[in-house]
Amino acid sequence: MIDTSRQINMSKVPHLRFISLFVPNLAEAVKRYEALLQTAPDYASSAALTPHPFAASGPVVFQLGEVAMALYECDNRTTHSGDVGFGLETDVDQAVSRMREHGGNVFWGPASANEGGQSAAIGMLPDRHFFELVDSDDSRASSS
Repeated sequence: MIDTSRQINMSKVPHLRFISLFVPNLAEAVKRYEALLQTAPDYASSAALTPHPFAASGPVVFQLGEVAMALYECDNRTTHSGDVGFGLETDVDQAVSRMREHGGNVFWGPASANEGGQSAAIGMLPDRHFFELVDSDDSRASSS
């Protein structure tokens, strides 16, 4: 049974910013996804983790409403064709702590993800779902 008695601070709920799909051949996948989605990639998008520490190349980003879909070419060592990650905009340090408290494995970060100093971390929960945690504007502002 699920415990619904705990109070959750809804102002801290992460924002789903992107979904990462790992593909074996990025150029071929872009053609397929353009045809399926009937839209061109947004090569100027900053919605997804760039660069991704476990991708051979990418991302190629398709903006789909408020959530972006990012294609990455898998490196076949740490990422494999068919891997999916959920990119959450949140307070990275707090999310990493919660992930570890609940049996998750954080295997990259928290670390600076780009030249702008944006903090990110990548981890997996015990049910094998991957999460790419990226600092939100609010958490960056509060740490300044």
